[in-house]
Amino acid sequence: MRSILLALLIILFPGTLAAQILKGTIRDSSGEPLAYSTVYIRELKQGTTSNTKGNYEIHLAEGKYTIVFQSLGFAPDIREITLGKKIINLDITLQTQYYEIPEVRITASGEDPAYGIMRKVIGLAPYYLNQVSHYKAEVYLKGDLVIKRIPKFIQKSMKVEGKDQSGNSVSSTAMKEGDSYLMESVNELEFNAPDKYIQRVLSYQSTFPEKGNEISPMGFIQGSFYQPVIGSMDISPLAPEAFSHYRFKYLGSSPQGNYFVNKIQVIPKRKSQQLFEGTIFIIEDLWCIHSLDLVNENLAGKIRIQQLYIPVQEDLWMPVSHKFEIALSIIGFKADISYGSSIKYESVSPNTALKKPQFTGTFSSGRILPQNMQEDTTRTKTRKQIEKLLSKDELSNRDMMKLSGLMEKESKNIKADSSGKSLEVKDKIKPIIEKDASKKDSSYWAEIRPIPLSESEKKSFRVSDSLKAKLNIKSQKNDTVKTADKGKSKFVKMLNNICFVHTWSDTSGFSFVNGGLINLKRLTFNPVDGFVYGIDFRITKSWKKGNTLSFYPAFSYAFSNEQFMWSIYTHYSFDRLHQRQIYFNTGLISKDFNNNGGINVFLNTVTCLMLKENWRKIYESRYFMAGYKSEIINGLYGEYDINLENRKILSNTTDFSLIKSSKEYTENVPDNPFLNNPVTSNNLLEDQKHADISAIITYTPKQKYRIHDKVKIPMGSDWPTFTFTYKHGINESTELASSWKGYDLIKFEASESHKIGAFGQYFWIFRSGGFLNNQDIPFYDFFHFSSQQLPLLLNSYRDAFMLPGYYSLSTPEFFTEAHTRYTNPYLLLKLLPGLSNTLIRENLSASFLWSRFQECYTEIGYSLSEVFLIGEIGIYAGFDNLRYKSIGAKLVLKFK
Repeated sequence: MRSILLALLIILFPGTLAAQILKGTIRDSSGEPLAYSTVYIRELKQGTTSNTKGNYEIHLAEGKYTIVFQSLGFAPDIREITLGKKIINLDITLQTQYYEIPEVRITASGEDPAYGIMRKVIGLAPYYLNQVSHYKAEVYLKGDLVIKRIPKFIQKSMKVEGKDQSGNSVSSTAMKEGDSYLMESVNELEFNAPDKYIQRVLSYQSTFPEKGNEISPMGFIQGSFYQPVIGSMDISPLAPEAFSHYRFKYLGSSPQGNYFVNKIQVIPKRKSQQLFEGTIFIIEDLWCIHSLDLVNENLAGKIRIQQLYIPVQEDLWMPVSHKFEIALSIIGFKADISYGSSIKYESVSPNTALKKPQFTGTFSSGRILPQNMQEDTTRTKTRKQIEKLLSKDELSNRDMMKLSGLMEKESKNIKADSSGKSLEVKDKIKPIIEKDASKKDSSYWAEIRPIPLSESEKKSFRVSDSLKAKLNIKSQKNDTVKTADKGKSKFVKMLNNICFVHTWSDTSGFSFVNGGLINLKRLTFNPVDGFVYGIDFRITKSWKKGNTLSFYPAFSYAFSNEQFMWSIYTHYSFDRLHQRQIYFNTGLISKDFNNNGGINVFLNTVTCLMLKENWRKIYESRYFMAGYKSEIINGLYGEYDINLENRKILSNTTDFSLIKSSKEYTENVPDNPFLNNPVTSNNLLEDQKHADISAIITYTPKQKYRIHDKVKIPMGSDWPTFTFTYKHGINESTELASSWKGYDLIKFEASESHKIGAFGQYFWIFRSGGFLNNQDIPFYDFFHFSSQQLPLLLNSYRDAFMLPGYYSLSTPEFFTEAHTRYTNPYLLLKLLPGLSNTLIRENLSASFLWSRFQECYTEIGYSLSEVFLIGEIGIYAGFDNLRYKSIGAKLVLKFK
């Protein structure tokens, strides 16, 4: 349960600390307590909040302080407080904040003034996202969980685990409706631009369920509404494409100190789990966030976020408190969850490398820039374009997009300068957990806690302590029973480890994985082999330097063909900084003629047994392969291998199927134009001996990488990946007394995949190649393409043809192949009310194939992906020489 909550917390943001001797209750004018109101001490740059009952308590040293009491929708109350040795009780009543629409905001065009404000905010969002170079803060985080409803079918499986005095987990009682849980933690956080964090967990305690009870506020600290996407899923109202997803309504402005604050209503254009609705408050002239109150509804329930910003320095507004509420509702399970945070900024340094945009237009608030402001002679061309846009009184949508792009470009240039030219990707977060973080006593928490506990929260900790004590006693009583059953359970465990997948490992780096005697994934059927069942193992040895030796033996038996099959794959990785590896592969197996994406083996088993349709055509392969792969320079790889193979044509040996039918299985011969043509089919399918050597050169310019435990891990690039393949092969017929015949193959490939906007993605791949001498090339060595003709698929295919037969496109001639796919959450059907509130994405695809002596084949498609999170539904149309050929629907199920 706790892990679900942490996954939801990914959309919260920056928080920090606490200190002594002022307390009271914050209420509205009617006397109702205001939960999670902000209490900010200007001198200390410290923020805290009231609890659910409106109570606050802060511990401060003696002296004079300026305290700001504030809550969304209410005017702030600023008090000058002098603290002595006595406790001061100060109750606060906040008055409702009224917003008025000034005449100057009424536009001649009739456009709502909110759009003019939001254009400037969206345009400057990249600046405010990167305006801080460094900060160090202390974060107090407190969360509450109240169980509202638990369905009976999962109630017994939801337990609160305890630990005995040795730290071992022991059984516990099941969670019940009405139970409440609490967690709190104090964290020290340090940020260094552009994206490096050091997190030190100083203390934490929790009554949450033990599983997933890690305390890490970093997931929400990195989030910000200035980012286009929040929590990798939700579209911010400040995203560059926000006008495509949101409507905005101006609700008025109100003076607050030296600033005017604009109140903007955020309205989704359609009901969607990726959008917010609510209110956002914008500071006039600065065009930055003052506060926000937004709600998002998704599969987990309703999530409400309230956030308040305060100037920690002049014109440098940062969040100091958060209120985060979740009305959780998943498959009948319901719970109320709330999180609050308190922040104390110990130091904040603005990003001086990122110059603040100069506003030269008219300011409605009447604020005047200093007359002695000096001209910045070092301004770049980008900055001048930014300032030119900001000099306009009103921005168009085009101006907004251009301003946002320029600010993003300026920010990226600063990041590139700060990180140098290195392509190494380093960890953004360095977590450090103090050894005694979970051992703090109640007196410590009473001293450090900035948000006072309510009575129900205090009760939660008392109940948790009592439960743990009972569990320790219960654990000791069960020790005797466990000893008596030890012999029996050991035998059962051993039997279970043999029958099902199990891993044995030790601290020396050795591991052994048993694939299990009972594993339905290893059961297949086809009319050539009949039923096939097997077992597999994996043996791995790792050394401290990162070197790894892996050994993968697999054994199976074809019952109808009466053939014992086996394979052994050996892989040795060394010098992991250059990703060097040597591999050997040998065995006797039944192999698909299409080695580049034939039918799924399990799907073919189902069509054989249920429909008596065998789409997978196979041959017997006795093979040995050896190869070597290494990175030559960053992004440039060389792979070289040699392959020996004895190929044998196989025939059907059984007519079995689960459904009785007079229908016969088709012959074990691929359906291909060259094989069907009497002129070209001569000697294309026969038993033969084969040998080849190949070289594959792959290059990805400016490839980013990460180094972990002396192992280099590629992390992608903004450039395409280029691959060149050369193969020289020779074949000898085992039926005819003929000499060896050779061929030379070349192939070039380029591919790229990158994100577009919040949830869009664009993928393309291009291949071209051919045989330099293609006389008497057997069907085994043809160019084979990934084609998936059945309406049901069990894998995701980005570079496949969806309509042609599995072997119909294979060719020995020169060819050119291309695939492209564009993904976006809103293209056509997602704009409809019934689909807009889902996580479904829409896809447009196009594929092309040309090969000599064959017609050009083109295919276009439209599909909906992430249907129920695991499916994709699409429709595709095929054309020969741009003439309509066929159409078909696809259902793709994606199981990992």
